Amino acid sequence: MPIPIASLLTNPLFLVGATVGAFQLGQLLYERSGKLPVLQPVLIAIAAMIGFLVVSGVPYETYKEGTSMLHLLLGPAIVALAVPLAENLRKARSALAPLLVTLLVGGAAVTLSALLLGRLAGLDEAMLLSLTTKSVSAPIALGVADAIGGDVSLTILSVFTTGIFGVIATPTILRLLRVEDEAVRGFTLGLTSHAFGIARSLEISSQAAAFATLGMGLMGCATAIAVPLIHALMA
Repeated sequence: MPIPIASLLTNPLFLVGATVGAFQLGQLLYERSGKLPVLQPVLIAIAAMIGFLVVSGVPYETYKEGTSMLHLLLGPAIVALAVPLAENLRKARSALAPLLVTLLVGGAAVTLSALLLGRLAGLDEAMLLSLTTKSVSAPIALGVADAIGGDVSLTILSVFTTGIFGVIATPTILRLLRVEDEAVRGFTLGLTSHAFGIARSLEISSQAAAFATLGMGLMGCATAIAVPLIHALMA
């Protein structure tokens, strides 16, 4: 007996397969284009799946529930990022002081600049609060946003927008500045583009991925501590 189209489109295995397939399509286009920054596989996959949901009429809640098994893999994937970091631990330790200074200056710059631009654009308080977490990975951003009263949807949007724009713009800026050091390139990508930056750093080298992981981790810890504290002091 044929399977109804509606049941097929909402089947978890189909939704997982479609998501993985969209990413693989994005990866193929990215490789074939000579790795153009604007053709990031994640961006292609997001656009493809949005189009699928709109055309098929499948509710986002159904899609989210059907692809929950992919979410379970995020934990092991994050833990696996410790491998390149462990391989480059000695160099990371030797550069700890400049890394912390970069974290302080860079973290303050990306957060305060977002707030300033938000103020100039006349954004409301919920949007401004969500922008303070834009440069950290989604799990940390959601936890911080919940603690300070930010909007979940806006937080997710700001995190993904920052990550995608970061991996498109940051490599070009580093190239124009003639920054060749793999550790510097990786740390900058991790600091500004969190998990997206790590994925981009893996294309450079294991060392770049290690420092990108370190940048994302330090930025996440700093944001989780500083943003709620500053919000409490300003309340």
